[in-house]
Amino acid sequence: MPARLQTPRFLLLLLCVPLGSTGCYVLAPAPEPLADDDDLTAADDDDDDDDDDDDDDDDVTPEPPADSAAVGTVVLPAELDCGATIQASVEMLNTGTAIWTREDYKLGAVDDEDPLSVLGGRVYLPEGVTVPPGGSHVFLFDLLAPSTGDVYVTDWQMVHEGVNWFGEATSSSVTVTCSIQTFVDPLTGASLESGFADKIVSGGSFTSAGWQTTGPWDQLLLELAAPIWSAGTLEIDMSNFDPATQYTGAKSQIINLYTSDDGSQGVFSSTEAWWNIRTGNNYGTGFKFLAAPEGGDTREEVRLLESASWNPADLHTWTVTWDAVNVQLELDGALLTTLAFDGRTQPLQHIFLGRDNVYEGQVGPIYSNLRVTYQP
Repeated sequence: MPARLQTPRFLLLLLCVPLGSTGCYVLAPAPEPLADDDDLTAADDDDDDDDDDDDDDDDVTPEPPADSAAVGTVVLPAELDCGATIQASVEMLNTGTAIWTREDYKLGAVDDEDPLSVLGGRVYLPEGVTVPPGGSHVFLFDLLAPSTGDVYVTDWQMVHEGVNWFGEATSSSVTVTCSIQTFVDPLTGASLESGFADKIVSGGSFTSAGWQTTGPWDQLLLELAAPIWSAGTLEIDMSNFDPATQYTGAKSQIINLYTSDDGSQGVFSSTEAWWNIRTGNNYGTGFKFLAAPEGGDTREEVRLLESASWNPADLHTWTVTWDAVNVQLELDGALLTTLAFDGRTQPLQHIFLGRDNVYEGQVGPIYSNLRVTYQP
């Protein structure tokens, strides 16, 4: 019997052709051809092309915005003493496509204000300076600690003026501490003592007893190292004092404290704070005490001890104490008067003994042991 044929997976149409006595040939149609390797490869290639197109879309880098900035090197304080000033710096990198100009682009205090900024809410580029894309600029500006101890946040970001705030911001939490300090100058020489930034001697004479005015235009000007924004006290000893015989005119200055080193020049058209003590033939044998918290138009004044008698051999202690509300004068520990001193917008920093740049000084007093106590 003929050998049995294996049946293929497709349907066979059998046709037997006789082949002698041994059997027959089997004829069957050829199976449908499968797709060749080239066709499969082409299909796969089509799929790969689609994937490549997707990858090309993913690789497209978007254009950077016109206004973009990154923070570089920053120097901002973490701690400050009350009234202290420090120079801060913030480097900003131009990562956008616009050119930064002085008129349009600035470093801005976030929310348009900063509790420590001296310049207000903006720091400008220097005249003629621009920052191209890819460039950077270091903004320099002063920060001033308030006169009240607390934690203050100073924060900064770039601003396209009138358009938008943009880029990274930088900030620092600054702890402001107010420590009471007392600085002393015996007034026996021209050397500069701790706590004072300058000492200018114009006439007069130094002795072991102190500095004495020998002429009406003698002056000793001392600048405190830090301005007094808050409360303070100035004490000074004085001997050889006798207004009845020593003043030379209607007004003779003896002790003065001003915002600036101009003394009383121009104070009526400024916002400076000041107080002073003067003698003169307008005040009998006494003196006048004057104080102005914000320019000469805000001054108050009072005449004191107009019928007093003085012994030049006596040593007197003058004490002037002020805060955000009042200023008061004591002589030898006795309170003489209190004047209003609120609304100050400027600090006190310059002490004038003798003349105050406008009025001459009283001739003869000897000043010694200057003490200034304050929260800087």
